[in-house]
Amino acid sequence: MAKDNLDALLEQAEEKIEKGEALDEIETEHHGKVKEVSKKESVASKIKESKLEKKAEEASIAEDAEETGEEKTENKEATEKPKKAKKAKQGKAKIRSKKYQEVKTLIEANKKYEIADAIELVKKSSYTKFDGNVEAHIRVLGKSGKPEQLRGMVSYPHSNGKKMNVVVLDEKTIEEIAKSGKVEADIYLATPENMPKVVKLAKILGPKGKMPNPKNGTITDDIDKAKEELSGGKVEYKADSYGIIHQVIGKVSGKDKELTENYQALVSLLPKEKIVSINLCATMGPSVKVQK
Repeated sequence: MAKDNLDALLEQAEEKIEKGEALDEIETEHHGKVKEVSKKESVASKIKESKLEKKAEEASIAEDAEETGEEKTENKEATEKPKKAKKAKQGKAKIRSKKYQEVKTLIEANKKYEIADAIELVKKSSYTKFDGNVEAHIRVLGKSGKPEQLRGMVSYPHSNGKKMNVVVLDEKTIEEIAKSGKVEADIYLATPENMPKVVKLAKILGPKGKMPNPKNGTITDDIDKAKEELSGGKVEYKADSYGIIHQVIGKVSGKDKELTENYQALVSLLPKEKIVSINLCATMGPSVKVQK
């Protein structure tokens, strides 16, 4: 049998298989080659079966993927529900204590008080058993309306009741902090010549805002003088990311006159045109708006 005839016969067989027709309808002049045709027929059948199996497998995979997708969606919804509930819970107004509600009535919500009256109200509205702090919260904005990143040093004329732990960074202290990662002092001082060694503490002190800086006087040749000033009441003020300066100006038990003078010492260092709002409050007590 010529090769061309055999190939033609095989093509017919494959077409019949694809159409699902019986192969015995195919006639051949060379019966001696029927076994060879049957062999090819078997191969073709296997090809068809393989194709059908592949399609079935793809269909099964698609079905599984769809089910998995639905399952993932259900899981996502189940996961999102607690998150939504948590957000809703966070969105609720904070419930204040009965004591807070009582002292809040002493203050007119939208009124801005003179500093003397504000200090008097802060003292009256403090409801802690301990001697709390008197805090000043001053918001400063630039011309563009963006938070102003102000910082500097203020020397209060009177004690603000807060004792500062001032530590000088020498070689021993530098190594201790580098090994332990502990930051226990309120302020760290360093000399210019020691700064190359202090630099390795930048990742530890920097995030806490305690890296020595010439702008706030913590890098100086006169270490003794700087330590005395800082221990005696000279403190750094710095606006946070919202442009708010938070400072303790004294204790609730402090004299009104001394609290007023400490407040004035702080405000006098800030550009008046950039001050947007001023609020005073006790450690635990409602906020009192102050006239600029």
